[in-house]
Amino acid sequence: MVADDSRVVRIKTGRLLAAHRYQVVTAEDGLDAARQIEAAAPDVLVTDVDMPGMNGLQLARQVRGNPRTARVPIIMVTSDNDQLRAEAAAAGVDVVLGKPYPEEQLIGHIQQLLQGQTGT
Repeated sequence: MVADDSRVVRIKTGRLLAAHRYQVVTAEDGLDAARQIEAAAPDVLVTDVDMPGMNGLQLARQVRGNPRTARVPIIMVTSDNDQLRAEAAAAGVDVVLGKPYPEEQLIGHIQQLLQGQTGT
């Protein structure tokens, strides 16, 4: 799942993931993502921090607080700073990527996180 209030980012990231044969669902903001995750947990959540309604940190805490979704890997993409990294770690985010980031770096993190889930 890609959760970002920027339509351009959702489309660009969705195309990147689809090109690597990932099935992609998108959410317009944290509230939309939370509703969709309640219905069907994604394999990985890629989220922005600054979104209206529910930000990425709140979304991460909600995902981690639900036993059904607590193990979903979370990648947060945002303007990089140390305070945010600490807040993201406290919220249970697995990876924080600063903008802009190399596309292959995102794909590499997703592959690594999914391998860690399956134990392969």
